[in-house]
Amino acid sequence: MHNYGLAVDFIIVSDDGKLALWTEAEKWTRVPAMAKSLVFDWGDFESFRDFPHLGMSGGLSTRDLQKGWRPNLISRVASAISENEAERENG
Repeated sequence: MHNYGLAVDFIIVSDDGKLALWTEAEKWTRVPAMAKSLVFDWGDFESFRDFPHLGMSGGLSTRDLQKGWRPNLISRVASAISENEAERENG
C-alpha cells in the first residue's frame, strides 16, 4: 500500500519530542482509535500488528492496485470539511 501512496508509517514521540516511543501504551492505542474513526486502516493485520502503519485501501488489494485499479477515497475529515464549507455558503 505504501508503494501506491495509500499508506504511511508514523512514530509517537515523548512529550519533550526527543525520544521515539515504541512500547505499546496508551498513546499507541489512542492513535489507531482516532484513525479508524476517520476511516483509516490500522496495522492490526491477521499475521502481526504493525503499530506505526496507517492506510486507506478503499477495500482494494495489492493485486487490484497492480491491475491499475484505484480506490475512490473520501475520509470523514474531507466530508466534514465539505459539509462545513457548504453550510457557510448557504448560511
